[in-house]
Order: sequence, then C-alpha cells, then structure tokens
Amino acid sequence: MKEIFVEDIVEGEEIEESFAVRDKESIREYTKGYFFKLKIGDKTGDIPLVYWGSSDKDEVQSIYENINIGDVIEIKGGVSRYHGELQIFINKDQFHGLTKLDEDSYDVEDYLKQSKKDPDEMFDELLKYADKIENKHCIELVESFLKDEKFLASLKKSPYSKNYSHNFVGGLLEHILNDVILSYHVANTYPEINMDLLLTAAILHDFGKVREYITTTSIELTTESRLIGHTVICERLIKERIDELPGFPKDLAMKISHIILSHHGDYEWGSARSPRMEEAVALHHIDMLDVRLSGFLQAKEDVSEEDEEMIYVSKEGVQRPIFTR
Repeated sequence: MKEIFVEDIVEGEEIEESFAVRDKESIREYTKGYFFKLKIGDKTGDIPLVYWGSSDKDEVQSIYENINIGDVIEIKGGVSRYHGELQIFINKDQFHGLTKLDEDSYDVEDYLKQSKKDPDEMFDELLKYADKIENKHCIELVESFLKDEKFLASLKKSPYSKNYSHNFVGGLLEHILNDVILSYHVANTYPEINMDLLLTAAILHDFGKVREYITTTSIELTTESRLIGHTVICERLIKERIDELPGFPKDLAMKISHIILSHHGDYEWGSARSPRMEEAVALHHIDMLDVRLSGFLQAKEDVSEEDEEMIYVSKEGVQRPIFTR
C-alpha cells in the first residue's frame, strides 16, 4: 500500500516509496561519474528525481534504459531543495536505489490525479445544457454521442491535456462542461449567435481527445494524435455520426465542421481554418478562456508559503508570471 504521496514529502527526510515515472532526461557526466534526471509523481503531484550514478557508464546506462515513462518505481533516497524546488536524490554511496515494480503490485489510481468533481455529476449537468438545444438535427447528433455507453466511458476517464490545464482523469469532461456553460451565457448575451449551433459545437469540439491520449499511470500522446491531431480526429468522428443520420442538412454539417476545425483560432495552434463565423469566434475565445484560466488556477494550487511573491510557469515555451499572494 502506498503511504507517502508527493504532497507529504518534506525537505531533509529519507524516503522509501513508489512513484510513477512521468518523464526522463538523458544521461550526463559529472565529477564522480554519470547521472540522469526523472520526473516522478502520483495523484497529488510531481517531483524531480536525480540519480547520481557511479563512474561505470554502462551500469548507469543499464539502469536508465530499464526505466520507461509510465513505469512505477520503488525508490529509496533523500529529499533536498534545489533552486527553491524540492527534489529527491538517489546516491548509491548512501545505500539508496530504485527498483521497477510489476504491474500487479500497485494500484494505478494512486499515481494519476483525478478531477475534484464527480464525473457522473458533471455529465448530468452537461445533459441539462444539451436539453436546451432545439434544432432536431443537432439533438440527434449530440445524442448519438451522449447515449453511446462505450464512448461515455472513455469521455469520463480522459484528461484534457498532458500538462498545464485539466491534465487529470476527468479533465476532458470538466473542460467541455466549462465551455458549454460559458457558451450558453455568451449566446444569451449576443442574440446574433445561434444558440443551438454554439451549444452543439461546444459539446462536441474536443471529443477527438478521447483518442488523443493513452492514460495509465501517466498521460501519453497516441500516434494518431501526433500525426493527425485531435481537431481533425474530432471532425472525422462527427462526420461519421452525421453520415449515419438520414436527412442531416449539408450546410449545418459544414458549419459544425468549420467550428470544430477552427476552434484553436490560429494556424500555429493547430487550426485548419481561422474562425469565420460568429459561433466559431465565440467558441475559440471561450475555449481559450477556460484553458488559460484553469491552467493559471492549477498553477496557483501548487504555490507554497515559501514561494516568491511572483512565480513563473512555462506554457508552450512562454514563461507566464503568476502573482501568488
């Protein structure tokens, strides 16, 4: 049974516990031999780990190559602070070490963060907004997904992203619900916007993400996502459903496809088209608002009393400032 979580780790202590491997950096040389860095974590957060190895490069290389992202490792090491950040260090001279665990020796749910919101309650709320749609064709399309039990099982477990925002089990549903709620209020504020069209697109726009990630003890991109991307995957999923609905208007199908393919806004952010309809413009900015604000709030959750008044978090290579007080 896992007893110590990342949130329990204290500077200066020795620790013997299991964690999931989130990321790994290549082996490098230092004065006493070779070392490598890992990012490890559990459902409460992540922490860096530094393995200080011997001068035997082959030995260190063998240990490094035996560890893969997603593995759970049992570690014995110390806890120190480097550049203001807690980290675990493993040093063989201090009788430290690490061991990879078999898959049947741990509970996967201990190692991946979960949404604080109940997925069934979120889905029930999503249904309430779906019920506000009046266009019969939009209703049929939305229901083709929301009554599909196999799809719903994936939706409720999927993360929204690997890093930064809603990067946890249930994160995708949480993000979609936020976008749908905001869309409803935006459509009520701007009567020029077609409520049915915006709500339909807000519900559907990120369904491609159920095929974007493989989620075990870590969140990893699928090959399909790396080569095609979730917006195109989503548009294809929707097109397949529309083809199964007799009499679905072609102009409505085209508008929905446009909103899906343009919701990232800019080409460099993965949009196949820039938004060219009021509903597309609305969903792009709604989507951006939730991603940026949720990511900001998540980053603030990790702030401690020891942190500086202003900290910086990295998003897409940009250092974003956060006022912590």
